[in-house]
Amino acid sequence: MIKVFNILLTPPSGVGGLLFLFMLGSGISLQAQDTIMNRSVSVEREYRPVIQDAGKINSMPRVLELNVQKAPAKYNDFNLPLDAGFNIHTLAAADLAPTIRNNNEGYARVGLGSYSNTLLDFAYPLISQPDMRLDFSFNHLGTFESKRLHTTTNAALAFDKLFNNVDLYAGIGGGHEHFKYYGDNFNRAGVVGLDTLAAKHGSSIYTEKDRAGAFTSSRIFSVNDLAGYPNSDTFWRFNMHAGVRSLPLSTDLHYLAEMQYNVFSAVNGLYEDMVHTKVKFNSPNEENRMGVDFELYNMMYSSTAIPTFNFWKNYSVLMLNPYYSIDRTEWNVRLGFKTSMSFVHGKKMNPSPDVRGEWRIDPKVLSLYGGFTGDFEVNSLDKIFSENPFLFSDLRVNDTYTPYNLYVGIKLKPVYNLLLDAYVDFRQIDNQYFYVNREYKLTSAVTPMAVADSSFYSNRFNVIYSGASVSKLGIRANYNLQSFLNVELKYAVNNWSVDTQQYAWNKPKYEAEWNTNVRINHDITLSTNMFYQGGRYARLGNTAVAMKDKVDINLGVSYTYLSWFTAFAKINNLINSKYQDFYGYDVQGMNMMVGAAFSF
Repeated sequence: MIKVFNILLTPPSGVGGLLFLFMLGSGISLQAQDTIMNRSVSVEREYRPVIQDAGKINSMPRVLELNVQKAPAKYNDFNLPLDAGFNIHTLAAADLAPTIRNNNEGYARVGLGSYSNTLLDFAYPLISQPDMRLDFSFNHLGTFESKRLHTTTNAALAFDKLFNNVDLYAGIGGGHEHFKYYGDNFNRAGVVGLDTLAAKHGSSIYTEKDRAGAFTSSRIFSVNDLAGYPNSDTFWRFNMHAGVRSLPLSTDLHYLAEMQYNVFSAVNGLYEDMVHTKVKFNSPNEENRMGVDFELYNMMYSSTAIPTFNFWKNYSVLMLNPYYSIDRTEWNVRLGFKTSMSFVHGKKMNPSPDVRGEWRIDPKVLSLYGGFTGDFEVNSLDKIFSENPFLFSDLRVNDTYTPYNLYVGIKLKPVYNLLLDAYVDFRQIDNQYFYVNREYKLTSAVTPMAVADSSFYSNRFNVIYSGASVSKLGIRANYNLQSFLNVELKYAVNNWSVDTQQYAWNKPKYEAEWNTNVRINHDITLSTNMFYQGGRYARLGNTAVAMKDKVDINLGVSYTYLSWFTAFAKINNLINSKYQDFYGYDVQGMNMMVGAAFSF
């Protein structure tokens, strides 16, 4: 997996993206941050080149979101309620404020590391005016190691035009991802080589188990069939969008109308077209506001590479969320409900509450927040294969319905620079999916076979579904000392209860992360990142396999030699930890990357 500290590029207000681009890609994220004395604020501002820390490559480049639209100004104020999500929450705190040395707007960064790891970033505003921006961005991140070959490349154009009361935005982007299925295959005795098995029993027949998809009837394969599957795959992604929205300071009608078109294509798998339409508006009602959000997904599928289709050729999901919001100095409440209507498959109606609020007992010191909500998530191919590219390419994962999610939390600022947030989150999920190594069971043996080979577990993953609930207890803390020191800690415990499975496969019970940035002087910055995940299990048939805990420590340093030139170095996986993100796929050991960044 690649971790990358994203590069910045933001226009003066609102943002978006427009027309045109080179097809290559996996994401560059553009944003900017300021630190304001007694509160942490993340705001968009005029772009300035900022030289940041080096990226990290383990075994698989992380596929960043390809939607090139940039969000409107988002203020992560102490007094705003924090979303309670599944993963460790993103703390509302700024990074170290960068030293702005010049007014150059172009940015480039290159890096080269062990295991043939590579990094290339480029960003430049083609148009930069007070009321209009056209930004171009390009990003490449990959490892060309023969075993774990995995590269992603992305390019995008983003356009934004401000009028008196309206923001018009549009964008286009695309990406390319190529990788090997380098993980181990298993039989009942342990690791097994498919080529070796095929040489001895190539005509023996296996039946796949727990087939997931639109058609659940099992298929049969010979060992030669399985051994002959391509050992690599290529994904192409393309997206474009256009929209219009009211400016944030408008006191009357607030609105947004946007249409997105996204394409995902696997060379050895499925082709997905998705049209996503959003319409949102709210208007004043005395001192309060009332509104409604609409979303419509239209999904279309095809394939020329797979003879047995494993997908719905097309279907639609309509989401509706009316609400009434009350915002006062010391408290705020949102009262609403959600419902999703899924056509063609799944439940036709998927209702859930949407009630959220916060009480600012002391706006500068103490705040309580909570909510009773739910969710319906469309699991597009783009989303699912970004989570796990090692799935079988003909797999279409069902959408996920969460009837209710209850969370409460407390935010405390005991001293000037320290922010604490503790929370409890509980949610019920109707059809949670879990990643498991796909299983094949021997149907007929042409030649005598050992008992160990009567079942075979692939390095390409399937999903299984189950009703589930999960309770999360977490805490996050941030300490920020002006532009000198920033320390962030996140820790959470997840307790899963799965209706039809022994464990929540591949889900961690414990999560922790520690990030520290220290500005030694005007030119030198040091960074440390440590993360941990424990209590994970993989499934091989009816056997639960304890996975090795993820323990990863990374150190980085950057040195600004000239106003337009910075050098950086980073050591990743300092303790040479041999963990796996997915069972059978070991990450790279200790590795180093060096490089340079330029502004122009």
